[in-house]
Amino acid sequence: MPPSPATLPVSSYRAQDGRYDEMLVPGAGPREHWATVAGALDELGLDELLRRQEEAARLLHEDGVVYHQYGTGSHPWQPWQLDAIPTIVPSREWSAIEAAMVQRAELLSLVLQDLYGERDLLRRGLLPASVVFQHDGFLRACHGIRIPTQRQLFTYAADLGRDDDGRWIVLADRTQAPSGAGYALENRTVMSRVLPSLYRGAGVHRLEPFFRQLRAALLEAAPRGVDDPRIVVLTPGPWNETAFEHALLSTRLGYPLVEAADLVVRSDGVYMRSPGQLEPVHVILRRVDAGYCDPLELRPDSQLGVPGLVEATRRGIVTVVNTLGSGALENPALMRFLPGVARHYFGHDLDLPCVPSWWCGDEDERRYVLANLDQLVLRPISSAAGNASIFGSRASLDELDQLRRRIEAHPTRWVAQDPLPLSDVPTLTGDGLAPRRSVLRAFAVARGDAYTVMPGGLTRTAPDDLPGPITSQGGAISKDTWVIASEPEAVGSLALLGGPLADGFDPLAALPAGAAENLWWLGRYAERAEALARLMRTVQDRRSEYLGSDDEAGIEALGILRDALAEVTGIPKSAAVDPWDDLIALLVDEREPGTLAQSVRALLEAAHAVRDQLSSDTWLVIGDLDRRLSRLRGRRDVRAPDVQAALQQVIHGLLALSGLSSEGMVRDLAWRFLDGGRRTERALQVLTVLRSTLPRLPEADVAGSLVLESVVTATENIITYRRRTRLHWHLETILELLALDEDNPRSVACSLVQLRASLDAIPRTGSRLRADQRLVLEALTRLRTCDPAELVVDGGAARTEAVERILDDSIRFVAGAAAAVERDHFLLRLPQRTIGGGTAP
Repeated sequence: MPPSPATLPVSSYRAQDGRYDEMLVPGAGPREHWATVAGALDELGLDELLRRQEEAARLLHEDGVVYHQYGTGSHPWQPWQLDAIPTIVPSREWSAIEAAMVQRAELLSLVLQDLYGERDLLRRGLLPASVVFQHDGFLRACHGIRIPTQRQLFTYAADLGRDDDGRWIVLADRTQAPSGAGYALENRTVMSRVLPSLYRGAGVHRLEPFFRQLRAALLEAAPRGVDDPRIVVLTPGPWNETAFEHALLSTRLGYPLVEAADLVVRSDGVYMRSPGQLEPVHVILRRVDAGYCDPLELRPDSQLGVPGLVEATRRGIVTVVNTLGSGALENPALMRFLPGVARHYFGHDLDLPCVPSWWCGDEDERRYVLANLDQLVLRPISSAAGNASIFGSRASLDELDQLRRRIEAHPTRWVAQDPLPLSDVPTLTGDGLAPRRSVLRAFAVARGDAYTVMPGGLTRTAPDDLPGPITSQGGAISKDTWVIASEPEAVGSLALLGGPLADGFDPLAALPAGAAENLWWLGRYAERAEALARLMRTVQDRRSEYLGSDDEAGIEALGILRDALAEVTGIPKSAAVDPWDDLIALLVDEREPGTLAQSVRALLEAAHAVRDQLSSDTWLVIGDLDRRLSRLRGRRDVRAPDVQAALQQVIHGLLALSGLSSEGMVRDLAWRFLDGGRRTERALQVLTVLRSTLPRLPEADVAGSLVLESVVTATENIITYRRRTRLHWHLETILELLALDEDNPRSVACSLVQLRASLDAIPRTGSRLRADQRLVLEALTRLRTCDPAELVVDGGAARTEAVERILDDSIRFVAGAAAAVERDHFLLRLPQRTIGGGTAP
């Protein structure tokens, strides 16, 4: 039986009237460069394509690919959306785009050099001064800054769209810190797995060579006289919208990911703060908007900048790319004047035309704009006029009247542009392929005396068929962009670069202080969550066994365990016999400190901050943890089997995470902080459980035995204890096993031995022990000199004061060591104050 036309995605696809369609020629079927792909898509059928779409979503989730959408509440990391149907561009057409991109990048580089140099364009009247100086991207403090490369614009991106006739038009220039190249690479990785045969057979240009060029270009950008440059990627932090891409670039390029607090400017250069020492930095690939990069000379309220960075760049002791001040080229009003500037420099027009634009500072152009407000897109030049574009076709009469008054009051602050219809690309939906408007972002990087253009890019499509801007913040769906090669292409690897051997960062010393802090807390929260999940599981087991029974010993033991749970987590103690409400709150309430949900959430946040330090396999575990708990988040109608299943799954995930860090990480400084945090938390968790139970052991043998058995079970020592004692519950033996046995990896003493080894690996100045090392040694010595027999009386009961004293001493020493680590090795972030006084917001 032949397949139904409805199951043939391409055959049932219909182009929209009045818009250019990327796949179909109206009335003639697929375009030539789409023919092979279109046939393969029909052969797969709709059901199979939808299955491949689900596979793409799964791969993206497992790789931890996210996009931070602002205003989404406590869970800002939204899954990256990738459509399983690629965008196809033929090689000949791409060659024209590539040449035009190079031409445009050359022009913008000349403009950038002039704006922060001679300003000849302003003197000649080719650029109005009010257009340039009103834009927030123009930074007067950056006048005279030159980077030691032949091109002043290091990386460049352009948003391209088609008009009704299919001509490519530049919608916007991206020169501040162009984003999207990393997402394009991730899209390609996923698509090559989802459609492997089609990808191989289509002869698609590879993206890896572009990133090799980027890496080589960064090496060339080093200050003069530096042969072995140290390079870092500067990020605003894990809460930035494209933080995933920052980590991806750091990992792929092999350079540390740093935040501003990790860097410090000295008279002779810029340095990266690393535990125990400073590491020189010569090149900074910034992903922070330039205006925030230096609170000393730029925005004084910025907490994302490095004080003194502008002066260091001006002196040439560090290179920052993109060049500080390059955001001036994103001024939308430049679109109106670039054609004239191109004719001035090149003697001819640009091959890629700008979107038709009218600057309201010109009287004739303002008159045209005001007469056609309902048909144009109004874009503010200055933040004083606002930040959002206004689509006249979507505005009410009152809104248009208000806009008209704003333009008339400050005409030089506004530019109007034609709203291009944009081309349609086939996008997969549950009902088949649907046409959706699209924008293509293309990328270029300066290398030597030329620009290299990525053979592909990041296509974004509208999430629906409604008009409006296509942005990732607005829910746009991404596509892989396939440039079809005209001949076979050599296979290359991102990591393989020719050249002489060069010394890299010392792996035992070169760790950003911020990364060290997040790794430390990642280890602590992982261990805290695992210990709490085990304790909760034990309490739930005792609850199921004894609640509602006549077993007084069991009820008494359950009360002690319930109170221990409260002391470990910090939740209020309850007088209720049934701990069910406490268990549910601990499982689902991530806003309350001390809960399991909050620990897992904090673990995820720390992991996002150091994802450049973690393997891709780690995200299989981390993403699964978040997904499993998210099913119960905020719910109160949870059943007992759901609680047990969730706790079991969390424990499994955390064990997998522990195994990955133990077996998959090099024993460098990153691992030392991760493992040190884990050992610190394990020691504190065991000590707290012992402190909250042993001094309260009931005199009744049965109840006391139940408590001891529960403690041993919750600390994952039950099998070892059974083998050693054959189920005779002796307090002395339990203290030996849980606190003093240095061969038991779950004991306090063993944790301290391993913590001491990790702290000893951190570089230090001088021969004296640091405070953290001294306190761990004191805690370990206190336990080593303890005789467990002195902690019990005849009959096996605890000497309460003696037990409390040694446990309190140990907790004080370990907590003190943790505080010393945080004080001496991590970044102390104090409130910033502006020069005029007052605390920055």
